Amino acid sequence: MTDVFLSYSREDQGTARRFAEGFGREGLSVWWDQTLRSGEAYDKVTERALQEARAVVVLWSSASVESRWVRAEATQADRNGTLMPVMIESCKRPIMFELTHTSDLSGWKGDANDKAWKASLSDVRQHMQLDSPAPSVPVPRVTSLPTSRLSRMSPVLAVVMALALVGTLALVLWARGSSTLEIPALPGTAAAAQSGPITLAVLPFANLSSDPEQEYFSDGLTEELLNQLAQVKALRVIGRTSSFSFKGRNEDLRVIGEKLGADNLLEGSVRKDGKSLRITAQLINSKDGTHLWSKTYDRELSAVFALQEEVAKDVTKALSITLDVGVLPRVQGGTTQVEAHDKYLQARALYLQGGRAQALQAVQLLHEAVALDPQFSRAWLLLTDSLSETLIGVPLSEHAPVERAIEEATARVMELAPDAWWAQALRADELVARREWVQAEAAVNAARQAAAAFSVESEVNSTYREFLAGVGRARELVRLLEQERQLNPLSLVVSIDSQIWLTAAGEIELAQAEYERSKGLAGTHQRANIFALMRLLASTDPDPVAVKAGIRTILDDERLRMPLIHVLEDKVGDAEQVRAAIRQAIDDPGNQDQVRMTVIAMFADGFKEPDLALAALRRAAVDFKANSAVWLPYSSGLRADPLFKEILRDIGLVEFFRQSGNWGDFCEPVGTADFTCH
Repeated sequence: MTDVFLSYSREDQGTARRFAEGFGREGLSVWWDQTLRSGEAYDKVTERALQEARAVVVLWSSASVESRWVRAEATQADRNGTLMPVMIESCKRPIMFELTHTSDLSGWKGDANDKAWKASLSDVRQHMQLDSPAPSVPVPRVTSLPTSRLSRMSPVLAVVMALALVGTLALVLWARGSSTLEIPALPGTAAAAQSGPITLAVLPFANLSSDPEQEYFSDGLTEELLNQLAQVKALRVIGRTSSFSFKGRNEDLRVIGEKLGADNLLEGSVRKDGKSLRITAQLINSKDGTHLWSKTYDRELSAVFALQEEVAKDVTKALSITLDVGVLPRVQGGTTQVEAHDKYLQARALYLQGGRAQALQAVQLLHEAVALDPQFSRAWLLLTDSLSETLIGVPLSEHAPVERAIEEATARVMELAPDAWWAQALRADELVARREWVQAEAAVNAARQAAAAFSVESEVNSTYREFLAGVGRARELVRLLEQERQLNPLSLVVSIDSQIWLTAAGEIELAQAEYERSKGLAGTHQRANIFALMRLLASTDPDPVAVKAGIRTILDDERLRMPLIHVLEDKVGDAEQVRAAIRQAIDDPGNQDQVRMTVIAMFADGFKEPDLALAALRRAAVDFKANSAVWLPYSSGLRADPLFKEILRDIGLVEFFRQSGNWGDFCEPVGTADFTCH
């Protein structure tokens, strides 16, 4: 048994060393990171030391107050009756420890005769029921702290994560676990007492495996747990993009909860060691930082598919929610093959990184996964997405073999799970791509209805968005995006889509306000900057200096590389040269894809060249199947041109408008044979 366990932030390691030496001089045994021997597991050793210590001395500072693991260690010590907090600098302690007696040693520099130090030492010894100090003993030389302090997380802090499956339903992970700590549900959290759904954010579980490359596994487990909990009707679960934006960041949980709009936070850790799996989780009230529940699960890796439902039940029980097992289908397109599942998680992690190179790696892993388990329909589904990602920026002439592979993977999904919501959504995507609009609308509605039974409508909304954008229902799309923004407030993708369609719907001030808000969101902002420039170009007499600055902003975040944008920066103010540059860009072989041609159409429109904009728009929409391109926010009046009406006929929208009776926000019928657009 150790006398003193030192809990501190890595920023305070010098002060921690001073305390370790001070306690050592008094004959007390001290556990801190320096005590850990090479090869030992942080979470296991730390948990044992924390539980066995006779006194846990927490060094409160501005840095440690913000540290999740220091707070968690303090909370555990408080429950064990071993907490002895010390202030090492002026700061506001976590609210749950404000009333705990705390020694002030903010001015202590290591002097053994310092009155404040001697009083604090006396408190520690009295707490441990040591009547008199032991004789002084030689102080061992204290070496520097291990750099892995950065990633150490107390097991009390652990989080239960879940498998990364594309949509929401996926595999049920994990088996039954032994409880290390059971905490009663917080009073007043019962669903009946809420004015609305209980809000929950699932933060990325820390990877405590010895191999840092196993992070894909902990991320995957986290995502699938998030998806599983999102199926609970009484819960409003914050989206993955927003929750994962805090990965690796040491922020106060109360601040995280406020930013995410979540009253409750679930966090934890995952350790995979050979065939063994340890998952720890804790549920926290983000309003005051109190811990509602925590638990540790030790399993064999082969049992990973049985644990997730138990974790979901435990979490909902802690929130006083009744969880109907019937809404948690056990195998919805998943696999029972551990190796296939592992390859799926690796592929999912690569796919989420974005980029063609990562998508190609994901495709290879998914081929291996479905070879191991040909019935793994969610792997086939992710394969369709990954294959599609590999086509971005690739000339149309090279699409054929990949498109055949996509068709084969799609057929497998439909064969294995024809009635599943993700299969219905995939069918809707395919119909939208083929411009079979009437059938696509029916398929979208069927997918949304199927998904509603599992509270995963937000997952289907990406398909619904594609449909609405394709048929020009901007205002309906804005309402849908606002719902998604509530669930995913830190998603840059959702924010940029909102900016685009608010602009298209004529809500310019709202679009600009959202653009300003999005500047603080993580991710690539080039698309947002392009549409901000389009709004500037649409204004009356835009300042050439401001236009050049807007172009420079686009170039500063240049994910999409196009020579045209560089050329236009130099040609602003010279209409003839701008026109020549755009005309040349339309015929440039390097621009013959839907993304670049759509961007050319927007720049042509912004620089008041509607004929060139229509030429680029025809290629983007008709030749390269960029359906939503026709309804983007144009300001040159090009939709009033007869050539625009021809584009609509060519992509099958006029027939759809007449059959459905819904002409969207930009067109209306004129008699029985004609129509007009604006």
